[in-house]
Amino acid sequence: MDLESDVDLVLSALQARTNAYLIAVVGVPGSGKSTLCQSLAQRLPRAVVLPMDGYHVPREQLSDADLKRRGAPHTFDFAQFKADLENLRRFRTGRFPAFDHAKKDPEPNAIHVTPENAPILVEGNYLLLQAWGLAELFDFKIFLDCDISRAMARVETRLFECGIVPTRAAAIQQVATNDRLNADLILQDGTPSRVDMILRQEVATRASG
Repeated sequence: MDLESDVDLVLSALQARTNAYLIAVVGVPGSGKSTLCQSLAQRLPRAVVLPMDGYHVPREQLSDADLKRRGAPHTFDFAQFKADLENLRRFRTGRFPAFDHAKKDPEPNAIHVTPENAPILVEGNYLLLQAWGLAELFDFKIFLDCDISRAMARVETRLFECGIVPTRAAAIQQVATNDRLNADLILQDGTPSRVDMILRQEVATRASG
């Protein structure tokens, strides 16, 4: 499926769920979550995209070992993320962090949600981890099913072209020792089994159950 078709499928599903407010967009690193959310937001004028990346623990607070595994679940401020989502669901307003790719750290209070904004497109790798227990907060849950080799190649390119690592070789090494481990965790944890819709490159289907 191409991006436009994926967007049409999601919008069609949401038409049948007019009260859906918090939408989870989940997938392995490099699966296209941000791209899909940006495209959906262009078609939904009152929507706001809320990235889980804004809840990265700042680099200065991480140990050297945790810096090497940055992007793993334990390198996010899960408690704050959960509290913010719960408050957003209750009050439908608030300020939330974005992620500053130039500084490589969160940008506090960069995203403003008002009661007029809906739906809220929450995108991230770990939204549906069993251990995090966030699934019930979401009204509609989407998983992007991307070929793992293709997704990791995208991450390698992003790491290098965004200046996160200095060389292609370093990008390949980081993917092998970090991003691929995170992708495997998401799949082994069974995230695809806890969604309402799976979007695949070749076909999109509603998940059973």
